[in-house]
Amino acid sequence: MSDFDVTVGFDGKGASGKVHIRMQQRNGRKSWTTIQGFPETARLPKSGRVLQVDFEKVLRGLKKSFKTNGTLIRDEEHGTIIQLQGDIRKEVAEFLVQATGIVTRDQLMIHGS
Repeated sequence: MSDFDVTVGFDGKGASGKVHIRMQQRNGRKSWTTIQGFPETARLPKSGRVLQVDFEKVLRGLKKSFKTNGTLIRDEEHGTIIQLQGDIRKEVAEFLVQATGIVTRDQLMIHGS
């Protein structure tokens, strides 16, 4: 995946790298919320150090905040995908912007809402 800098975005191109939040229908009323395009690394704004994103901690925070289950899917083409039970697209978007601070609202793309 690409490096993320808080001041300029992914790879220094502004907000070109998007984080996609989608809802997939399973069976009946059941659904998944998937988060795709989350950066693998993050650059700290003041020191400029590049740190790896701990997807396990992000997933744990999401699961505890929304009282749901989830899993990480590692894919060669799409990178790491976070999959959560239920349709919680808007809540996840707010969590990613406020709690993690790795993505901004401009970089989020919520599909189907």
